[in-house]
Amino acid sequence: MKDRLLQLLLKGHTVQDAIAFWELFRRGRFHALLLEPTANTVTQLFRYVITGVSSFLVDFLLLFFLEAAGMHYLPAAACSFTAGTVCNFLLTKFFAFKSINATVGPAVEVLVFCAISVVGLLLTELLMFFFTSHLHVYFMVSKLISSILVFFWNFLARKFILYPGKIHEKV
Repeated sequence: MKDRLLQLLLKGHTVQDAIAFWELFRRGRFHALLLEPTANTVTQLFRYVITGVSSFLVDFLLLFFLEAAGMHYLPAAACSFTAGTVCNFLLTKFFAFKSINATVGPAVEVLVFCAISVVGLLLTELLMFFFTSHLHVYFMVSKLISSILVFFWNFLARKFILYPGKIHEKV
């Protein structure tokens, strides 16, 4: 399984993608890195990190405020995760993978995105429960750890399941 994942990541062009990304970064061509259409996996990952951080901030801050308002941390985590997922969908579709055609139509795209997110939510809840209830880690630290782990699931699932295609002409 690990070899198959590595093979998918290194599928022919990832080294060239990394070189192209670092060349743009080194030259300060941030317009190209952030706004131009691309199928470059490293550039997409860079954009997805920005997407993930933004979505995480929505999720993390909402969780903090909901729990401070008296809601139990697990339902609060589900609510905040949902708000973060909406933010993530919009940023993923219109920023990280904006120039990539989804492998499915618009309605199914939302459903597949939600299915990937539900798996992410389940992983988040299980990890938070484990870290908080069994290891006695503060719930906000549990959230941080689980978010970092779930980030990789989300990127890889969206990259290889939902947006594996080539760039389209119209951005």
